[in-house]
Amino acid sequence: MFANVAGPSFIFWPVGCGDTTTIVVSDAEVVQIDINDKLMADDEGNEHIPIVDELVAKLPKRDGKPYLSCFILTHPDLDHCRGFADLLDRVTIGEIWHTPRIFREYEDECELVPDAIAFRKEAHRRARRCIEEGGDPGAGDRVRIIGYSELFEPGERYEDFPKDEFYTRPGCAVTTLDGEDVSDRFHAFVHAPFKAGLADARNETSLAMRITIGTASSPLCGLFLGDLSYPTLMQIFEETHAHENEDMLKWNVLLSPHHCSKKAMYEDDVLQQDVMDEFTASQLSPGYVVASSNEFPHANSSGDNPPHRKARNRYEEIVNDAFLCTGEVSTAEQVQPIIFTVTGSGIDLDIEDYKMSESAETTLAAAIAKVRGNNSPPAAKVGFGAE
Repeated sequence: MFANVAGPSFIFWPVGCGDTTTIVVSDAEVVQIDINDKLMADDEGNEHIPIVDELVAKLPKRDGKPYLSCFILTHPDLDHCRGFADLLDRVTIGEIWHTPRIFREYEDECELVPDAIAFRKEAHRRARRCIEEGGDPGAGDRVRIIGYSELFEPGERYEDFPKDEFYTRPGCAVTTLDGEDVSDRFHAFVHAPFKAGLADARNETSLAMRITIGTASSPLCGLFLGDLSYPTLMQIFEETHAHENEDMLKWNVLLSPHHCSKKAMYEDDVLQQDVMDEFTASQLSPGYVVASSNEFPHANSSGDNPPHRKARNRYEEIVNDAFLCTGEVSTAEQVQPIIFTVTGSGIDLDIEDYKMSESAETTLAAAIAKVRGNNSPPAAKVGFGAE
Protein backbone atom coordinates (compact mmCIF):
# COMPACT_ATOMS: atom_id res chain seq x y z
CA MET A 1 0.00 0.00 0.00
CA PHE A 2 1.03 3.60 -0.51
CA ALA A 3 3.26 5.06 2.22
CA ASN A 4 3.26 1.73 4.06
CA VAL A 5 -0.33 2.15 5.24
CA ALA A 6 -2.12 -1.09 6.01
CA GLY A 7 -5.44 -0.35 4.29
CA PRO A 8 -7.71 2.39 2.91
CA SER A 9 -6.47 5.66 4.41
CA PHE A 10 -6.70 9.44 4.64
CA ILE A 11 -3.23 11.05 4.83
CA PHE A 12 -2.92 14.69 5.88
CA TRP A 13 0.54 16.06 5.05
CA PRO A 14 2.44 18.78 6.93
CA VAL A 15 2.71 21.54 4.34
CA GLY A 16 2.10 24.69 6.38
CA CYS A 17 -1.17 26.58 5.90
CA GLY A 18 -2.46 24.81 2.84
CA ASP A 19 -4.33 21.63 2.00
CA THR A 20 -2.62 18.45 0.82
CA THR A 21 -4.57 15.24 1.42
CA THR A 22 -3.87 11.81 -0.05
CA ILE A 23 -6.63 9.21 -0.10
CA VAL A 24 -5.49 5.62 -0.45
CA VAL A 25 -8.40 3.62 -1.86
CA SER A 26 -6.52 0.40 -2.65
CA ASP A 27 -3.05 -0.83 -3.59
CA ALA A 28 -3.45 0.55 -7.12
CA GLU A 29 -5.82 3.50 -6.52
CA VAL A 30 -4.64 6.75 -4.93
CA VAL A 31 -6.45 10.10 -4.96
CA GLN A 32 -4.89 13.47 -4.20
CA ILE A 33 -6.99 16.41 -2.97
CA ASP A 34 -5.11 19.68 -3.46
CA ILE A 35 -1.37 20.17 -3.16
CA ASN A 36 0.82 22.72 -1.41
CA ASP A 37 4.43 21.71 -2.08
CA LYS A 38 5.88 24.38 0.17
CA LEU A 39 9.40 23.80 1.44
CA MET A 40 10.35 26.13 4.28
CA ALA A 41 13.91 25.67 5.51
CA ASP A 42 15.47 27.63 8.31
CA ASP A 43 18.28 27.33 10.81
CA GLU A 44 16.15 25.32 13.20
CA GLY A 45 15.05 22.68 10.69
CA ASN A 46 11.84 22.00 8.81
CA GLU A 47 8.61 20.23 9.69
CA HIS A 48 7.24 20.18 6.11
CA ILE A 49 7.39 17.21 3.73
CA PRO A 50 8.45 17.83 0.09
CA ILE A 51 5.19 16.35 -1.07
CA VAL A 52 5.83 15.99 -4.81
CA ASP A 53 9.03 14.06 -4.11
CA GLU A 54 7.12 11.89 -1.62
CA LEU A 55 4.31 11.14 -4.06
CA VAL A 56 6.72 10.35 -6.87
CA ALA A 57 8.59 7.92 -4.64
CA LYS A 58 5.58 6.13 -3.17
CA LEU A 59 2.79 6.11 -5.74
CA PRO A 60 2.08 2.82 -7.52
CA LYS A 61 3.78 2.47 -10.91
CA ARG A 62 2.14 2.04 -14.28
CA ASP A 63 4.32 1.52 -17.35
CA GLY A 64 7.29 2.36 -15.14
CA LYS A 65 6.00 5.80 -14.08
CA PRO A 66 4.34 6.90 -10.82
CA TYR A 67 0.57 6.78 -11.28
CA LEU A 68 -2.08 8.87 -9.52
CA SER A 69 -5.64 7.72 -10.20
CA CYS A 70 -7.18 11.14 -9.59
CA PHE A 71 -6.20 14.70 -8.65
CA ILE A 72 -8.95 16.89 -7.19
CA LEU A 73 -8.59 20.67 -7.01
CA THR A 74 -11.00 22.31 -4.58
CA HIS A 75 -10.24 25.83 -5.83
CA PRO A 76 -7.31 27.54 -7.62
CA ASP A 77 -5.60 29.37 -4.75
CA LEU A 78 -1.84 28.95 -4.44
CA ASP A 79 -2.00 27.06 -1.13
CA HIS A 80 -4.14 24.42 -2.83
CA CYS A 81 -2.29 24.03 -6.15
CA ARG A 82 1.37 24.90 -5.42
CA GLY A 83 3.50 22.24 -7.12
CA PHE A 84 0.85 21.00 -9.55
CA ALA A 85 2.95 21.72 -12.64
CA ASP A 86 5.83 19.71 -11.17
CA LEU A 87 3.48 16.88 -10.20
CA LEU A 88 1.99 16.79 -13.70
CA ASP A 89 5.46 16.59 -15.23
CA ARG A 90 6.63 13.73 -13.01
CA VAL A 91 3.47 11.68 -12.47
CA THR A 92 0.81 10.24 -14.77
CA ILE A 93 -2.57 11.49 -13.55
CA GLY A 94 -5.42 9.29 -14.75
CA GLU A 95 -8.20 11.78 -14.05
CA ILE A 96 -8.63 15.29 -12.67
CA TRP A 97 -11.65 16.82 -10.96
CA HIS A 98 -12.29 20.55 -10.71
CA THR A 99 -15.01 23.18 -10.51
CA PRO A 100 -15.75 25.71 -13.29
CA ARG A 101 -14.06 28.39 -11.17
CA ILE A 102 -10.74 27.63 -12.88
CA PHE A 103 -12.25 29.06 -16.08
CA ARG A 104 -13.84 32.22 -14.66
CA GLU A 105 -10.58 34.16 -14.65
CA TYR A 106 -9.45 33.20 -18.15
CA GLU A 107 -9.59 36.79 -19.38
CA ASP A 108 -7.00 37.96 -16.89
CA GLU A 109 -4.18 35.47 -16.32
CA CYS A 110 -2.65 37.64 -13.62
CA GLU A 111 -5.54 36.54 -11.40
CA LEU A 112 -4.14 33.01 -11.36
CA VAL A 113 -0.78 31.85 -10.05
CA PRO A 114 1.44 29.85 -12.47
CA ASP A 115 0.46 26.47 -11.00
CA ALA A 116 -3.22 27.34 -11.37
CA ILE A 117 -2.60 28.40 -14.96
CA ALA A 118 -0.88 25.05 -15.56
CA PHE A 119 -3.91 23.29 -14.08
CA ARG A 120 -6.32 25.30 -16.23
CA LYS A 121 -4.32 24.50 -19.36
CA GLU A 122 -4.42 20.79 -18.51
CA ALA A 123 -8.15 20.97 -17.74
CA HIS A 124 -8.80 22.58 -21.14
CA ARG A 125 -6.69 19.94 -22.88
CA ARG A 126 -8.58 17.10 -21.25
CA ALA A 127 -11.97 18.66 -21.92
CA ARG A 128 -11.08 18.97 -25.61
CA ARG A 129 -10.05 15.30 -25.67
CA CYS A 130 -13.40 14.32 -24.14
CA ILE A 131 -15.23 16.35 -26.79
CA GLU A 132 -13.09 14.90 -29.59
CA GLU A 133 -13.78 11.36 -28.40
CA GLY A 134 -17.44 12.03 -27.71
CA GLY A 135 -16.98 10.27 -24.38
CA ASP A 136 -14.24 8.62 -22.37
CA PRO A 137 -10.80 9.60 -23.75
CA GLY A 138 -8.98 7.06 -21.54
CA ALA A 139 -6.50 7.19 -18.68
CA GLY A 140 -4.32 10.29 -18.63
CA ASP A 141 -6.96 12.37 -20.42
CA ARG A 142 -10.02 12.07 -18.20
CA VAL A 143 -11.56 15.10 -16.50
CA ARG A 144 -14.62 15.58 -14.31
CA ILE A 145 -16.16 19.06 -14.01
CA ILE A 146 -18.17 19.60 -10.83
CA GLY A 147 -20.57 22.50 -10.42
CA TYR A 148 -22.59 24.78 -12.66
CA SER A 149 -21.34 26.73 -15.67
CA GLU A 150 -22.70 28.58 -18.69
CA LEU A 151 -19.91 26.90 -20.70
CA PHE A 152 -22.16 23.86 -21.18
CA GLU A 153 -25.03 25.82 -22.71
CA PRO A 154 -25.83 25.71 -26.47
CA GLY A 155 -23.33 27.69 -28.50
CA GLU A 156 -20.78 27.79 -25.67
CA ARG A 157 -17.31 26.27 -25.53
CA TYR A 158 -18.24 22.99 -23.85
CA GLU A 159 -21.66 22.44 -25.41
CA ASP A 160 -20.55 19.01 -26.68
CA PHE A 161 -18.75 17.95 -23.52
CA PRO A 162 -19.91 14.40 -22.50
CA LYS A 163 -21.97 15.60 -19.54
CA ASP A 164 -23.57 12.26 -18.75
CA GLU A 165 -20.15 10.77 -18.03
CA PHE A 166 -17.97 13.61 -16.74
CA TYR A 167 -20.17 16.43 -15.45
CA THR A 168 -21.41 16.29 -11.84
CA ARG A 169 -23.66 18.70 -9.98
CA PRO A 170 -24.00 19.18 -6.23
CA GLY A 171 -26.34 16.70 -4.64
CA CYS A 172 -24.92 13.84 -6.70
CA ALA A 173 -22.44 11.08 -5.92
CA VAL A 174 -19.41 9.82 -7.84
CA THR A 175 -18.51 6.14 -7.53
CA THR A 176 -16.07 5.81 -10.42
CA LEU A 177 -12.37 6.56 -10.44
CA ASP A 178 -10.29 6.76 -13.58
CA GLY A 179 -12.82 4.79 -15.61
CA GLU A 180 -13.40 2.08 -13.01
CA ASP A 181 -16.49 1.29 -10.93
CA VAL A 182 -15.25 1.60 -7.35
CA SER A 183 -18.64 1.71 -5.62
CA ASP A 184 -17.58 -1.09 -3.26
CA ARG A 185 -14.66 0.96 -1.89
CA PHE A 186 -15.08 4.68 -2.77
CA HIS A 187 -18.01 7.11 -2.63
CA ALA A 188 -17.82 10.88 -3.09
CA PHE A 189 -20.95 12.95 -2.44
CA VAL A 190 -20.72 16.50 -3.79
CA HIS A 191 -22.13 19.26 -1.56
CA ALA A 192 -20.87 22.41 -3.30
CA PRO A 193 -20.24 24.75 -5.15
CA PHE A 194 -23.75 26.09 -5.54
CA LYS A 195 -25.16 27.62 -8.70
CA ALA A 196 -26.06 30.85 -6.90
CA GLY A 197 -22.43 31.36 -5.89
CA LEU A 198 -20.75 31.11 -9.29
CA ALA A 199 -19.36 34.64 -9.07
CA ASP A 200 -18.50 34.56 -5.37
CA ALA A 201 -15.00 35.00 -4.00
CA ARG A 202 -12.75 32.06 -4.83
CA ASN A 203 -12.90 30.49 -1.36
CA GLU A 204 -16.70 30.35 -1.46
CA THR A 205 -16.65 28.40 -4.74
CA SER A 206 -14.62 25.58 -3.16
CA LEU A 207 -15.49 22.03 -4.03
CA ALA A 208 -17.02 20.46 -0.90
CA MET A 209 -17.40 16.69 -0.59
CA ARG A 210 -18.10 13.87 1.80
CA ILE A 211 -15.79 11.00 0.85
CA THR A 212 -16.17 7.45 2.14
CA ILE A 213 -13.56 4.72 1.67
CA GLY A 214 -13.28 1.18 2.96
CA THR A 215 -16.27 -1.17 2.88
CA ALA A 216 -19.91 -0.95 3.83
CA SER A 217 -19.16 -2.79 7.07
CA SER A 218 -15.96 -0.81 7.83
CA PRO A 219 -16.21 2.69 6.36
CA LEU A 220 -14.05 5.74 6.93
CA CYS A 221 -15.94 8.97 6.26
CA GLY A 222 -14.31 12.35 5.69
CA LEU A 223 -15.81 15.80 5.25
CA PHE A 224 -13.69 18.01 2.98
CA LEU A 225 -15.02 21.58 2.77
CA GLY A 226 -12.24 23.55 1.09
CA ASP A 227 -12.02 27.15 2.25
CA LEU A 228 -15.73 27.73 2.80
CA SER A 229 -17.01 30.11 5.47
CA TYR A 230 -20.11 30.14 7.65
CA PRO A 231 -22.85 31.21 5.16
CA THR A 232 -21.92 28.59 2.56
CA LEU A 233 -21.37 25.90 5.18
CA MET A 234 -24.85 26.51 6.57
CA GLN A 235 -26.26 26.36 3.05
CA ILE A 236 -24.70 22.89 2.70
CA PHE A 237 -26.36 21.70 5.90
CA GLU A 238 -29.71 23.26 5.01
CA GLU A 239 -29.77 21.89 1.46
CA THR A 240 -28.74 18.44 2.64
CA HIS A 241 -31.50 18.39 5.25
CA ALA A 242 -34.05 19.64 2.71
CA HIS A 243 -33.22 16.69 0.45
CA GLU A 244 -33.16 14.23 3.38
CA ASN A 245 -29.54 13.31 2.69
CA GLU A 246 -28.32 13.58 6.28
CA ASP A 247 -26.12 10.49 5.93
CA MET A 248 -23.99 12.46 3.45
CA LEU A 249 -22.97 14.82 6.27
CA LYS A 250 -21.63 12.12 8.60
CA TRP A 251 -17.92 12.21 9.34
CA ASN A 252 -15.18 10.40 11.22
CA VAL A 253 -12.66 12.99 10.05
CA LEU A 254 -13.45 16.65 9.48
CA LEU A 255 -10.79 18.71 7.71
CA SER A 256 -11.42 22.09 9.33
CA PRO A 257 -12.38 24.59 6.60
CA HIS A 258 -9.79 27.12 5.48
CA HIS A 259 -6.98 25.81 7.72
CA CYS A 260 -9.02 26.29 10.89
CA SER A 261 -10.32 29.76 10.10
CA LYS A 262 -12.74 31.28 12.59
CA LYS A 263 -14.89 32.32 9.61
CA ALA A 264 -16.31 28.80 9.64
CA MET A 265 -18.31 29.60 12.78
CA TYR A 266 -17.95 33.34 13.50
CA GLU A 267 -19.48 36.36 11.80
CA ASP A 268 -18.44 39.82 13.00
CA ASP A 269 -16.69 37.95 15.82
CA VAL A 270 -20.01 36.50 17.01
CA LEU A 271 -20.21 32.73 17.34
CA GLN A 272 -22.84 31.14 15.10
CA GLN A 273 -23.93 28.22 17.24
CA ASP A 274 -26.12 26.65 14.54
CA VAL A 275 -23.15 25.55 12.45
CA MET A 276 -21.42 24.11 15.51
CA ASP A 277 -24.59 22.18 16.32
CA GLU A 278 -24.56 20.79 12.77
CA PHE A 279 -20.93 19.68 13.03
CA THR A 280 -21.71 18.02 16.35
CA ALA A 281 -24.81 16.24 15.11
CA SER A 282 -23.03 14.82 12.05
CA GLN A 283 -20.02 13.45 13.95
CA LEU A 284 -19.53 9.70 13.97
CA SER A 285 -17.54 7.68 16.49
CA PRO A 286 -14.61 7.91 16.48
CA GLY A 287 -14.51 11.53 15.37
CA TYR A 288 -11.46 13.69 14.69
CA VAL A 289 -10.92 17.25 13.49
CA VAL A 290 -7.74 17.98 11.52
CA ALA A 291 -6.26 21.43 10.92
CA SER A 292 -3.97 21.56 7.90
CA SER A 293 -1.98 24.51 9.16
CA ASN A 294 1.06 25.83 10.93
CA GLU A 295 1.34 25.55 14.68
CA PHE A 296 -1.36 27.51 16.51
CA PRO A 297 -0.52 30.73 18.35
CA HIS A 298 -1.64 31.02 21.96
CA ALA A 299 -3.97 33.80 20.85
CA ASN A 300 -4.77 35.72 17.68
CA SER A 301 -4.81 39.43 17.02
CA SER A 302 -7.49 41.09 14.91
CA GLY A 303 -6.85 40.51 11.21
CA ASP A 304 -4.59 37.47 11.68
CA ASN A 305 -4.65 34.81 8.99
CA PRO A 306 -5.60 31.25 9.95
CA PRO A 307 -5.09 29.18 11.97
CA HIS A 308 -7.27 30.78 14.61
CA ARG A 309 -7.16 29.72 18.23
CA LYS A 310 -10.84 30.64 18.72
CA ALA A 311 -11.85 28.21 15.98
CA ARG A 312 -9.70 25.49 17.50
CA ASN A 313 -11.36 26.01 20.87
CA ARG A 314 -14.79 25.49 19.31
CA TYR A 315 -13.73 22.29 17.49
CA GLU A 316 -12.15 20.95 20.68
CA GLU A 317 -15.50 21.33 22.40
CA ILE A 318 -16.81 18.79 19.88
CA VAL A 319 -14.00 16.24 19.84
CA ASN A 320 -12.15 16.92 23.10
CA ASP A 321 -8.63 15.52 22.65
CA ALA A 322 -9.23 14.37 19.09
CA PHE A 323 -8.16 17.67 17.50
CA LEU A 324 -4.95 17.35 15.47
CA CYS A 325 -2.83 19.98 13.70
CA THR A 326 -0.43 18.89 10.95
CA GLY A 327 2.02 21.62 11.94
CA GLU A 328 2.12 20.39 15.53
CA VAL A 329 2.19 16.64 14.94
CA SER A 330 5.12 17.09 12.56
CA THR A 331 8.36 18.55 13.95
CA ALA A 332 11.83 19.17 12.58
CA GLU A 333 13.03 16.13 14.51
CA GLN A 334 10.17 13.88 13.34
CA VAL A 335 8.67 14.93 10.00
CA GLN A 336 5.42 13.03 9.58
CA PRO A 337 1.82 13.19 8.35
CA ILE A 338 -1.40 12.32 10.15
CA ILE A 339 -2.78 9.00 8.88
CA PHE A 340 -6.22 7.46 9.46
CA THR A 341 -6.56 3.87 8.26
CA VAL A 342 -9.45 1.43 8.07
CA THR A 343 -8.44 -1.81 9.77
CA GLY A 344 -10.22 -5.03 10.71
CA SER A 345 -10.87 -3.61 14.16
CA GLY A 346 -12.01 -0.15 13.10
CA ILE A 347 -10.24 3.16 12.40
CA ASP A 348 -6.60 3.45 13.36
CA LEU A 349 -4.86 6.79 13.93
CA ASP A 350 -1.14 6.74 13.15
CA ILE A 351 0.98 9.79 14.00
CA GLU A 352 4.24 8.07 14.80
CA ASP A 353 7.09 6.25 13.10
CA TYR A 354 6.48 7.53 9.57
CA LYS A 355 9.43 7.00 7.23
CA MET A 356 10.00 9.52 4.45
CA SER A 357 11.38 8.43 1.11
CA GLU A 358 15.09 8.94 0.49
CA SER A 359 14.36 11.46 -2.26
CA ALA A 360 12.19 13.59 0.04
CA GLU A 361 14.80 13.42 2.80
CA THR A 362 17.48 14.55 0.36
CA THR A 363 15.37 17.44 -0.94
CA LEU A 364 14.59 18.61 2.59
CA ALA A 365 18.19 18.32 3.77
CA ALA A 366 19.46 20.22 0.72
CA ALA A 367 17.03 23.07 1.37
CA ILE A 368 18.13 23.34 4.98
CA ALA A 369 21.78 23.19 3.96
CA LYS A 370 21.23 25.98 1.44
CA VAL A 371 19.79 28.28 4.08
CA ARG A 372 22.76 27.50 6.29
CA GLY A 373 25.12 28.58 3.52
CA ASN A 374 25.95 25.18 2.06
CA ASN A 375 24.52 24.86 -1.44
CA SER A 376 25.67 21.27 -1.90
CA PRO A 377 23.18 18.45 -1.23
CA PRO A 378 24.22 16.03 1.49
CA ALA A 379 26.11 12.91 0.54
CA ALA A 380 23.94 10.71 2.76
CA LYS A 381 20.45 10.68 4.24
CA VAL A 382 19.81 13.01 7.12
CA GLY A 383 17.72 10.57 9.10
CA PHE A 384 14.32 12.29 9.29
CA GLY A 385 11.64 9.86 10.40
CA ALA A 386 11.90 6.53 12.12
CA GLU A 387 14.38 3.97 10.87
